[in-house]
Amino acid sequence: MSWKLPISAYRRHGDPICRQAAERATARQEIDTFSLIFRVLYLTTISRKIALMNLRFFATTLLTTLATSHTQAATSSETCLRDLRALPGFLLENDTGARQHLAQKGQAYFDNALASASEAAAKADDEAACNLALGDYLSKWRKGHLQIVPGNAWKHEQPAPAPSSAAAQTAAIDDRMPSLQLLSSQTALLTLPSFFPEYAKVIADLLASKRDELASRANWIIDVRRNNGGSDSSYAPLSPWIASGESVNVGGEWLSTPANIGNQENICALYAPGDATCTIYMAQAVIRMRSVQPGQFVAQSAGGPVSYASFPGQAVQPARVAVLVDRDCGSSCEEFLLEARQSFRVKLIGRSSGGALDYSNLRLQALPSGLRQLAYATSRSARLPQLQVDLGGIMPDIYLPPPKDEAERAQEVLRVQRWLEGGTLRPDGV
Repeated sequence: MSWKLPISAYRRHGDPICRQAAERATARQEIDTFSLIFRVLYLTTISRKIALMNLRFFATTLLTTLATSHTQAATSSETCLRDLRALPGFLLENDTGARQHLAQKGQAYFDNALASASEAAAKADDEAACNLALGDYLSKWRKGHLQIVPGNAWKHEQPAPAPSSAAAQTAAIDDRMPSLQLLSSQTALLTLPSFFPEYAKVIADLLASKRDELASRANWIIDVRRNNGGSDSSYAPLSPWIASGESVNVGGEWLSTPANIGNQENICALYAPGDATCTIYMAQAVIRMRSVQPGQFVAQSAGGPVSYASFPGQAVQPARVAVLVDRDCGSSCEEFLLEARQSFRVKLIGRSSGGALDYSNLRLQALPSGLRQLAYATSRSARLPQLQVDLGGIMPDIYLPPPKDEAERAQEVLRVQRWLEGGTLRPDGV
């Protein structure tokens, strides 16, 4: 099925641009044009052919001049409007959730959203204002896994040289690095702020190097508050420690379109250059996407959407695991929650997660201005529509009210430690 915007939307935003281009033609150019047309209509056959050739050449030159002058003179608002107009059609053809969102909310809702966004884009006097206008428009479609990013986003860069001074080293500390803190002889705190691919080996090395310390603690706290997601493979080394033998995993489906296939082929160079696992996985994804007609969905795995993973388990596993979670846990962090909560020894504690998992595997599409890109979803979960995460996130087993400040946030760890060691979750002084 072909998805298009109403003609009224194209006229409402396209006509002003056409008028602006026409106004750039000078009076001399208009006279020359009408003169050539007159000669084509009224001169002899030979002269008419020559005049017609001249008219074609002149028309081509004029259009090129107009296009060049428009590009050179384009303001932030004009480029912003051009990028905005490209979004609806692209989303409906390529984003895995857009058609469902349109069916749920209706055409009138999105017409109004586009009209409001057009007014904001027309007033945008710089890139930041435009990005804000476009981001607000995308939020009307979906709150997560759909965003505007700078033109060079996700471009891999070599790490900067290590800073020489102690002050510079302190300033350069990566607050997304995983860490292990031994709170007591009974309890260990494993903090995982990110599952992005660059942290996968760090997580694996941490678990391996601290194996004895971890094995000697019966209680674990795994803190994934503010975890920004990343890759499911990053938390794979953790699964044998906490799983109860087996987990049931529900996969997803790719949406096959020319744009999605092309963006799949480019993602490893941008996201994980040199990563053989990424290259192999994406090559397999492209093969599956090419196996169906454009516009159709195809399962990510030939074996079907549901799989069963068995874990041999560690020789010694923690007896009790508390996973601290909040609304900033999204994407792969939520996939971790779905897997972890299947274990008999795991409890989720805190707030509901962010709700950004049903439509995932973000890819980048350059927008017409070249100044920014659209990050959109190319897969959807096979859980849909029966089990939707995006509506309200993943609920915790035990709810803790949001902390008022960083001090209360830090206290949550101590409260959970006390609870795991036989005490109470009650806040101090209550």
